[in-house]
Amino acid sequence: MAGGDITVEILKDIRDEIRDVRSEVRDVRTEVHDLREDTNLRLDATNKRLNLVETAILGLSEQHRFVVRYTKAIAERDGELEPRVTALE
Repeated sequence: MAGGDITVEILKDIRDEIRDVRSEVRDVRTEVHDLREDTNLRLDATNKRLNLVETAILGLSEQHRFVVRYTKAIAERDGELEPRVTALE
């Protein structure tokens, strides 16, 4: 029976190790889940900030186009006025 007792003890040790491994796997799964949730929250925050940056850049580009058009119109207008002013002098 001594051989049977050793076998039972070995099987109990194996069972205990399997339980430990299952527990560790559960812990790792929980950590991964928590990390994924944290990553998703950070990604959402980053996307919001990027949308704000995109909106600001689009607004600036509109203003830039306006300034360019205005400057071009003034430059063209001044070019047309000069010969008329010279003719009046």
